[in-house]
Amino acid sequence: MRFMMKTLEFPTILKEIESFAKTDTIRHEISILEPSVDLNEINRQLIETEDMLRLIIRLGILPLYEDYDIHELLKMVSLDRILSIQDFLYVMLFLKMEKAILQYKIESQRQKIDLGSLNTYFNGLHQHGKLLEYLESKIDPDGQILDDATPQLLKIRHEKSRLNKSLQDKLQKLLSDYSSYLNESVIVMRNERFCIPIKDTFKHKIKGIIHDMSASKQTIYIEPEQTRQITALIENNKLEEEKEIQRIIALMTEEVHHCSESLKENLDIYLALEFLSCKTQYARHIDAIKPLVNEEGIIQLISARHPLLDQKTAVPISLELNDKDRIMLITGPNTGGKTVALKTVGLLTIMMQSGLLVPVKDGTNLSIFNQVFADIGDEQSIMQSLSTFSSHLTKIIQMAEDVSDHSLILLDELGSGTDPNEGVSLAISILNYFKKFNLRMMVTTHYSELKSYAYEETHMTTASVAFDKKSLKPLYYLQMGTTGSSHAFLIAKRLGLKNEIINDALKVYEGRQTDLGRIMEKLNDERVYVERQKEKLLSEQDRARQEKMEFRKAKEALLREQDDLLMKIREKEERKWEDLKDEVRELIRSLQNRKELSKPELAQLKFQLNQSMPEEASPLFEDDLKIGDEVYILPYQQQGIIKDIKNDQYRVIFGKFDLTFNVSDLRKDEMRMKPKKEVRKVSSKTTPVIEKRGNFELDLRGFRFEEVKDAMDQAIDQAMLSNLHQMRIIHGFGSGAVRKAVYQYIKQSPYIESSRFGGEGEGLNGVTIITLK
Repeated sequence: MRFMMKTLEFPTILKEIESFAKTDTIRHEISILEPSVDLNEINRQLIETEDMLRLIIRLGILPLYEDYDIHELLKMVSLDRILSIQDFLYVMLFLKMEKAILQYKIESQRQKIDLGSLNTYFNGLHQHGKLLEYLESKIDPDGQILDDATPQLLKIRHEKSRLNKSLQDKLQKLLSDYSSYLNESVIVMRNERFCIPIKDTFKHKIKGIIHDMSASKQTIYIEPEQTRQITALIENNKLEEEKEIQRIIALMTEEVHHCSESLKENLDIYLALEFLSCKTQYARHIDAIKPLVNEEGIIQLISARHPLLDQKTAVPISLELNDKDRIMLITGPNTGGKTVALKTVGLLTIMMQSGLLVPVKDGTNLSIFNQVFADIGDEQSIMQSLSTFSSHLTKIIQMAEDVSDHSLILLDELGSGTDPNEGVSLAISILNYFKKFNLRMMVTTHYSELKSYAYEETHMTTASVAFDKKSLKPLYYLQMGTTGSSHAFLIAKRLGLKNEIINDALKVYEGRQTDLGRIMEKLNDERVYVERQKEKLLSEQDRARQEKMEFRKAKEALLREQDDLLMKIREKEERKWEDLKDEVRELIRSLQNRKELSKPELAQLKFQLNQSMPEEASPLFEDDLKIGDEVYILPYQQQGIIKDIKNDQYRVIFGKFDLTFNVSDLRKDEMRMKPKKEVRKVSSKTTPVIEKRGNFELDLRGFRFEEVKDAMDQAIDQAMLSNLHQMRIIHGFGSGAVRKAVYQYIKQSPYIESSRFGGEGEGLNGVTIITLK
């Protein structure tokens, strides 16, 4: 297998990916990354990178620390070597990173993020919380062994503090006692001993050991005899402390040794995740995605961009090669994008086969090739005495030796660098040779003869880089199925060549141009026009498809809302029905337990039963009523006697009340018809009629100020007859006129004990709750 990665600038890509690495291990792994030809392995790597990309978009980059690789430390532990304090600090940093990554995993579970292929890594992690706690109980972040690491060390440190204080006190006393012998009243260190500076003339006055003298020999530094015993104790204390520290270090090393295997497994997982993270961060940097992958030689690029170009300004290209069109001939002016197109195809192929996401749009399909050959650019070698032509030909000779099926060949300016006629002949022969193999090939050229050859040959297609003839500038994108002119005359004109020369060149060119060439140029222009119209139609089709999709989504959303609403209504009505059935059962049980009922109790029970009855329209009453008839009053569920009849209004006495009713409110027998539930509102030209029935609620919305009193009278009368103690008066917010009328009535009524505005869930200030006496 041969992959010309350097020619296609793949090492530059790897350098950019390395910049995201945290450890030297992964930097090395990235630097030696090579393409694979195993479809399953390539797909596995691409899926893992895609899953990692989805994860870091949601949660951010993995919390990996710089230089966390403790492979060498774990190797030392496996060889039963004692770790140093610095080693333990690295282990503790590793364990803190482990804690952060485990928290990262917990957060992904909390947000219900599907880790996909990454589950294998995260589920394989071991937890070492106890080891971290143990190490933190022995050593602080600065690498100092803690006093309470062991009881023995704590005892030694306390003794050390006591001895140091005793030594300082003794030295301060000596400074005071020998003040007349001192050059300075200070304590100095010499040879790791505390000394006092004595004048040379008094050095025999003080018993001790001379450790140093000043340059002038006027000052002698003496360690007093009185402090030597304490210093010896301190020295002994230091030895005990060091011995205990070494014992603690050995204990910590043993704890790390117990966990070395699981730590090694975690390290391997972190390195694998770091490798994926580097690839993912680079993919995010170039806005890359996972392409489709095949082994059938299908190359279908959709809005592909060269990853080393500025992704904000790079012009995307789209092209396709398959079993029908195996070879593509690209033509067009210099600096128009022909070479970039070759490099883009080759580089994206190598990136994909290396498990890297590529900067393309959805639907892009890339094929796996066993070999990728590329001869791009001018690489003439002075040292090897090779001209441009010879350099190109040397590479092609090697390709011809190594070529096989399932190869990708990219040739820039085939046949250039020599006599045009000979170059064209050689180029056609090279193409004929490579056509024998089932490979994919892209070639750039300026030769008109190769354009004609491409039109005549099967398994070949053409493309040209777009050029704006008005601005005389290349547009860099590919136009499939066309052959482009080199536009040498237009470019020469833009660069400032004299018109006389250009016009003369045009005459020479027209004389040499064949009829076939003119026909091809005309067909090419017409095809470009058709392609532009096709692109316009496709754009409009995409817009229409998008609008259709949005309409369908809106329709589905409305249907879901309708279904939800119907379900809620159904559930609500079913709950109401169940509540009514429960109420009836409760009433039946209550009646079974009572021998007799008072009239208010009877009225209340009748009211509750009527509330549970299905709503029906009241039948018309045809019977004649006359003064003295006993009637049943439907709104009040009571019996009374007609005392007077005037203008179809019947004055009826029942209990302590003397009220006027319509004929529809009265019955000669005791047929219990349920009155309407709602307050009936009429037009502003007629007086609203309120249904008179025992109810906890009175709705006055739509009433006028002067109509409130009558409505309140009837409602409170009915409530008292029904033995109700509280009512809910709905007056709404509005202009406040109805509410004012309600409160005037409340102040004047002898039947109302108290009132208040509605609370949360009762209607707030649009409702007044009254309590009856």
